Amino acid sequence: MRIPPALVTSALAAFLLATPALVAPVLVAPALAQPAPADMDGSFNLRNLSGRAIERLYASPVRARAWGENRLGPDGLAEGGETAVRMPPRGGCRTDLRLVFADGLTEEKRDIDTCRDRDVVIGTPARTGTLAEGSDGRRTAPQGDPSFDLVNEGTRPIRELYASPTTNDDWGEDRLGEEVVEAGDRMFIRLPEGPCAYDIRIVWGNGRAEERRNINLCTTSELTFR
Repeated sequence: MRIPPALVTSALAAFLLATPALVAPVLVAPALAQPAPADMDGSFNLRNLSGRAIERLYASPVRARAWGENRLGPDGLAEGGETAVRMPPRGGCRTDLRLVFADGLTEEKRDIDTCRDRDVVIGTPARTGTLAEGSDGRRTAPQGDPSFDLVNEGTRPIRELYASPTTNDDWGEDRLGEEVVEAGDRMFIRLPEGPCAYDIRIVWGNGRAEERRNINLCTTSELTFR
């Protein structure tokens, strides 16, 4: 015997009205929040090999609008020292650092993946794997043409640029001279042929400095700063 469709619809409606307690949990049960994975914790270990004491350290997730509190105690962090820096457990992997040295120099390092680089080294660490073996068996630094294009993808002009071989003790002269690299522009930086491993320091229009260490400029045609 076929049951009329209208009778089926009426029976189903009567069942739903009679058993709201059974249906409601299915309709309104909220989705459970998923816990943040452990590898999204950006905590890291900081080593100071800069040759000078760090007086204050600020570390914050890249999306944060403020640096927050000083992460070091009243004694700061001496040359050769290290300290553990605990980041918010849900803060993510991308971390910005601001360091104030005892001599007054301020340095910022942006967008560091501290989930991948759990040991963040400030300064120029001992270099391995960058030396080539000559015909006499001695190990020498790679040689070539370290000239490159400086690319500004930031929102401020770059007003100073310093580039010196990693073996030098000082930054030398400002490579831009009277010129600046405006936001969105680029400039070719001519360096003398010779060592490939360079340290780079730029100063933005607002006075903020940024450094990159031990870059093989002979294999890098351009350097981009944001």
